Amino acid sequence: MSARAVLLTGPVGSGKTTTLYELDALLDERGEPFALVDLDWLCWARLPSAVARHALLAENLAAVWQTYRRAGVDRLVAARALPDPAELAAIRAVLTDCDLVTVKLEVPRDELVRRICARDTGAELEEHLSLVTAPEQTIDAFAFAVDATQPPREVALAVLTAAGW
Repeated sequence: MSARAVLLTGPVGSGKTTTLYELDALLDERGEPFALVDLDWLCWARLPSAVARHALLAENLAAVWQTYRRAGVDRLVAARALPDPAELAAIRAVLTDCDLVTVKLEVPRDELVRRICARDTGAELEEHLSLVTAPEQTIDAFAFAVDATQPPREVALAVLTAAGW
C-alpha cells in the first residue's frame, strides 16, 4: 500500500492541535504505525528576511518524513494554518509519495474569537485575533470540510472518514 497523509488546515483556533491529539488516540487503537506532526514546530524560528518560511518548513518536513518512512511509518497527519498557497504547494511537493488528503476544520468566526480569547494573552492574542478578522482565503479548493464545532472525538472521526482511513 502507498503511504497516506492528511493535512489538517483551518484558521488559528479551529482545533487542529486538539484534533491531532484525538487522532493519536483513535489511530493508536488500530495498532498501525502512524506519525503526527504539528508543522508550526518545523518552521518556528527567527529567520533572516531572505529565507522563506515555507521553504524551511518543506525542507524540515522532507527530513522528518524520510525518517518516519525508514522507521516503517506509512501514515502521516500534519497540521498547520496555511494562509499562503506557496506553503501548501511546498508541502505537496515533499509528500509526493503519499495519497494526500487536505481537510479544513471549519468554525464560525465568533467561535474562533471565543476560543482564542480563552487561551491566548498579550501579543499572541492580538496577533491571532488579527488573523481571524482578516479576509479568509481558500487555498485548496479540493479540501474536505469538517465542522470543528463538534466534540473533538467526533471531529477526529470525521477527519478519518474524509481521508478514507
